[in-house]
Amino acid sequence: MVKRTLFIAVILAAFTSAQAAEPLERGGYFGGGGGTSLLDDDGGFSGLSFDDSDTTLMLFGGYKFFKYLSVEGRYTSFGSFEVGGLDLDVSALSVHVVGIVPFGTSGWELFGQLGFGNVQFEFESIEDDDQTAAAGGIGIRFSPTPNFAIGIQTDVFVWEEDDFDSTSDIAVGGTALTARFIF
Repeated sequence: MVKRTLFIAVILAAFTSAQAAEPLERGGYFGGGGGTSLLDDDGGFSGLSFDDSDTTLMLFGGYKFFKYLSVEGRYTSFGSFEVGGLDLDVSALSVHVVGIVPFGTSGWELFGQLGFGNVQFEFESIEDDDQTAAAGGIGIRFSPTPNFAIGIQTDVFVWEEDDFDSTSDIAVGGTALTARFIF
């Protein structure tokens, strides 16, 4: 974990010394990213051996309507978590409204996103389940050219699970290094 964080910090520092460019104010975009993911079961798997972290991969595309707002769709694979010796694969399809705060013409942007999605579970090919979840996230990115940006973002999906007279607040999220192309 420390190595990944150090690697991300070095990459972002390298881009700060590059010539900055203000990102395009509008247009379609696509991108992807990868990093680490976590699953918080709120005690739902208590008593079982539970591996709560893995690798996350995401693909996204959207449209930037103006300098401060975009809407995007996303597919995220949160990886495979081991629960009691069985694999639980988790992924999500989601839609997000993204608010953007540019730092002048420096090429840096802070962004936050709110949305909802469908989180899918596949429990060792035995049972499939899906849940509608609220989603939120925050990130920062740098644009060395008007059409390209690299950044880091954290996203979380949350929902309530009702099983056998108990309610659990379940969350799955990830932190990823991303690349985005605007056209």
